[in-house]
Amino acid sequence: MGVYLNADGLYNTSGRIVEYATGTHHGARVNLGFFGATGNVYLHLKTNLGGSNDRMHKFEFNGYIYSDRNIHNSVTFYTYNGTSTPYNAVHYNWGSSGGYGINNYYYSSDDDSVVIVLHTSASYTGGFLYHQSGRSHTAFHAAVVAHTSTSSNSGAY
Repeated sequence: MGVYLNADGLYNTSGRIVEYATGTHHGARVNLGFFGATGNVYLHLKTNLGGSNDRMHKFEFNGYIYSDRNIHNSVTFYTYNGTSTPYNAVHYNWGSSGGYGINNYYYSSDDDSVVIVLHTSASYTGGFLYHQSGRSHTAFHAAVVAHTSTSSNSGAY
């Protein structure tokens, strides 16, 4: 998988990312960890954020790939009770093209959790994933609770 940065700024190789922020943070930006490449595949990151909760979310990936190319993209959306996918999603790319970094997002089929999909390339892609909650409809204690790699950018969870 790669190396993770936990809440204390220490590396955690156990495969679980430790929650970074605690308490009430209106609009706080939380580092969910560093994610390294696993080959030319899609890395599905299942979060503890529920799709049935009325919340505002922004996920941002800031990293790199081979040939000095910068990856910097984000997706912003709402989660509402009764929706089958993240609502009113806006995906924006400031870095290199090619679909690297945040490539997809969906609700897991087993427990309605938000899943963020990162596209990686060979053994060079890596970067930090951040979560930010809105001023209202906030989501506290964001964390990645599971991950898997597949050749598909959807349906892993």
